[in-house]
Amino acid sequence: MKQILISGYYGFNNAGDEAILNAFCQFFAPYPVEISVLANDPDYQIPGCQFKVIPRMNLAAIHSAMRQTDLFISGGGGLFQDVTGFGSVPYYGGLLWLAQQMKIPSMILGQGLGPLRFSANRWLVKQCIKNCAAIAVRDPDSFAFLKKMGLSSAQIFQTADPVLALQPVHYTRAQQLLEQTGLDLNKPMIGVSIRPWPTWFEKQLKAFTSVLAQFTAPSGGQIVFIPFHPQHDTWMCHEAAYSIITRPNAYAPPVVVLEEQYSPTEMQAIIAYMDMMVGMRLHALIMAASQAIPAVGLVYDPKVRLFSEALDYKYIGSITALSQADYLYQYLSDTWEHREHIREKIHQKLPLLQKHIYDALAIALNLLGLNHEETQKELATN
Repeated sequence: MKQILISGYYGFNNAGDEAILNAFCQFFAPYPVEISVLANDPDYQIPGCQFKVIPRMNLAAIHSAMRQTDLFISGGGGLFQDVTGFGSVPYYGGLLWLAQQMKIPSMILGQGLGPLRFSANRWLVKQCIKNCAAIAVRDPDSFAFLKKMGLSSAQIFQTADPVLALQPVHYTRAQQLLEQTGLDLNKPMIGVSIRPWPTWFEKQLKAFTSVLAQFTAPSGGQIVFIPFHPQHDTWMCHEAAYSIITRPNAYAPPVVVLEEQYSPTEMQAIIAYMDMMVGMRLHALIMAASQAIPAVGLVYDPKVRLFSEALDYKYIGSITALSQADYLYQYLSDTWEHREHIREKIHQKLPLLQKHIYDALAIALNLLGLNHEETQKELATN
């Protein structure tokens, strides 16, 4: 049995990162591998996934786990960046360095690199990743960044976010969860994922919620706020919901803020039930795309813009720009009007993006000495 150790932003109750790990677990499930995960919460688990938890800040436990590891994966998300804090680059880079010092094959899988504002961090990232056996990044800007670093073309690959290949729970589970909130499943639902950010001022919030209400109310639709990182996002969702609810009745569509803790595959099934998504959180857009749901992006980080462009989603270029309400209303209206065409375009794009994901995961299997094609043939015949 081969041993994989995965690092990432796990155990912090962030649905996007948990979905990445869930996608990894789904892929590796048919193979003779055991997964260990560096996580913040010692009791961290994801329904349907099998893995052992290693405390992410316990160096002795990490060192012990690495001694048993056949492949170290620095996996998914935006780990190498210096926008949300100064600790990410040295922490995730240090793990790669430790694995390499212990002669363990290491791989970056499904990440987006940057933003890296400081030259010292760019230098440190290069030193930490240049000895990886393979580097598979999820967007063209990250790939270009690696090329500019001078890394070998044989070492770097462009893949896509693993969540694009995540399989959700059955749609009846989503029906059950949504009905419990009082939503009418026979009326349109507009999903909204927002998060706190320094440029959310009252002017932006009022313009945003006003446009949402004006757009949704005439169709008899409902607005569903979906917190992806509940500890951070829920209060912001309630602020936006209150702003809508207190509008005049004629312009106040029904509003629900989802309060329960959902598994990644439940979250994905819920988003599959939406008629359209408005997404600030990257993985709200990714889950929408995985289910061919039309969406409009709200860019707070380049990764949101990059993904929106890759799927031809319209997007607002910054949170500050939300004060120009006409743009958002036009983008929502255009997306709604052409939603069937957008679905068709997503269906055309998804197979290639998913192939890129499976190609990158096949590289991980090769580093473990496992054959992806042979296992798939065995599964098909059984």
